Amino acid sequence: MSTYVHDPMVLSQLFHLNSEPWLNEAAYRGAPFVQEFRSNPAAARIALPATLPGPLHELATNRRSVRAFQPAPMPLAALAALLRAGYGVHGPDPMEGGGHFLRRPVPSAGGLYPLEIYALVHRVEGLAAGIYHYDALGDALETVRAGDWQQEAASMFYTWPFVDQAPVILCLAAMFGRTQKKYGPRGYRYILLEAGHVAQNICLVAAEGGLASLCMGGYRDGALNRLLGLSAPAEGVVYTLGLGQAALPLAMGSPP
Repeated sequence: MSTYVHDPMVLSQLFHLNSEPWLNEAAYRGAPFVQEFRSNPAAARIALPATLPGPLHELATNRRSVRAFQPAPMPLAALAALLRAGYGVHGPDPMEGGGHFLRRPVPSAGGLYPLEIYALVHRVEGLAAGIYHYDALGDALETVRAGDWQQEAASMFYTWPFVDQAPVILCLAAMFGRTQKKYGPRGYRYILLEAGHVAQNICLVAAEGGLASLCMGGYRDGALNRLLGLSAPAEGVVYTLGLGQAALPLAMGSPP
């Protein structure tokens, strides 16, 4: 037992491996859509002043999740912009104690950057269908596997009917030890937070380029990890995003 207590990976690995999607049918069928907010009418209130929305505010406001994509190819330059905005390498920047630091467009605990991005490519101009890894340092795509992957992936995503026509699905995979060797069990939280930062960057740049997105957490971990060639439990997908052109005009009343 003492071995497990002092191992920084055991608790998070146990949670990760045992948190496959929970299909609560009762919550989906016939349940009304309810949004909850916290408000205390008895508290003293200070109204916030009006502000002028800047470009980033407008992008965040206009971002929408879609559940149908056009069967249209994505320009390779658009995919490059999404990858660079999400997790591209910048610098080197000088460090206070000497040396240099390569940074990314997102905050990362300890500057350790534990994520790797894999692209399931269906329709991208100038790029054959297949599975690719984003080499951030080399600013290039590495072929993991050439050819069709969709038939296999269809059973891995619970949201597959929403993204079956998406030209690209990006998978954010965590190398857990990069962060947890320094921060222990809490490092698992930092990894998930970082994945959220990366996904939001990608969604905002997609909106800027006239593309739609769908962030997805409902997938079969083990099967998707094997498809990408990841070595579980040391590595694993923590977030996925479908990207492309929306099939229909986005309705302002649709859920985000």
